Amino acid sequence: MNARIASALSFIPADHRETWVAMAMAVKSEMGDAGFDLWDQWSQTADNYNAQAARSVWRSCRGSGVTLGTLFHEAKCNGWVDNDRHEKPTAAQLQSRKREQAERLTQEGMERERLAQAAARKAGWIMHQTVQEQHAYLHSKGWAEAKGAVWWAGEDQNLLCIPMRVGEALVGVQMIDRAGGKRYLSGQRTSGAEYLIANNGRGAEDWFCEGYATGLSLRDCLHALRMRYRIHITFSAGNLVTVAAMHSGGYVIADNDESGTGERVAIKTGFPYYLPEHGDFNDFHQKAGTFRASQCLRKFLVNQQLTSQTDRPSHYGAANALQTATKPDIRTPVPGKNFHEYQYQNNGAR
Repeated sequence: MNARIASALSFIPADHRETWVAMAMAVKSEMGDAGFDLWDQWSQTADNYNAQAARSVWRSCRGSGVTLGTLFHEAKCNGWVDNDRHEKPTAAQLQSRKREQAERLTQEGMERERLAQAAARKAGWIMHQTVQEQHAYLHSKGWAEAKGAVWWAGEDQNLLCIPMRVGEALVGVQMIDRAGGKRYLSGQRTSGAEYLIANNGRGAEDWFCEGYATGLSLRDCLHALRMRYRIHITFSAGNLVTVAAMHSGGYVIADNDESGTGERVAIKTGFPYYLPEHGDFNDFHQKAGTFRASQCLRKFLVNQQLTSQTDRPSHYGAANALQTATKPDIRTPVPGKNFHEYQYQNNGAR
């Protein structure tokens, strides 16, 4: 339990007095006076730390009603993930925290914070108004029968709404119209925000992608492979780098766009990445089907295991994803005339 508390505390800024005092109450409610060293060590991460003040505040904490539930909630709002790995913030997260703290002290920063809070409240209101129903955008991306969170902004305007969170805190929403146009709330926070699709369990891996449809296609393929996963939908190329930097490892599903931005961003993360031959992974998934797309991902992962034992590059595109199996069987596609044509060995049948 001590390691879990220490991990959670490490994600919470210690500079704000109200939070600082509340965390003392939470730690003391669970650990008693034995928790002082843990809380005091965390307190020392604040620029305004004062040892005498810390001892005084600790002594004053008596049955306040603040528990570890408050501490864990605050930690999750700051990006902490409650798992058995007890991870600490990455260097990128710590640097981002320092920038945010410095920015809050400026008038401009305070105005941005006000707008961000207003956007977060509006996002909550919008999500509360949504209903689960089918949407033209989902239909166009291959899920004709699927339902999503739809907000009727007007009699003839229904928007598919994707909540955007930092940790467990709702900070904004992506709204997608019937034609696929996307917009956000004015003033909302986007840096570090994500939509998480998780099938947690032993062996779950982190996957990073830009778009919602790409995330859904990835989910279907990983499900077909019976894999556990955490899919981080980051909404933009720049934010993909930001979100990936908060994790120690994972895989990137890059967009193969004409500008080359998707691949450049994937390289920048330092993680192995999968690049479809054209477009994004949803385009490939719709054209190839779940089985074929999932087999390409399977071979991509096999290739990564081989890469860890050699000096081969970590990029693994869809075109060469089909060329790793030396003994294909009925479940293993082999190249046909071109990338999107397949043959299957089944007693000579095609």
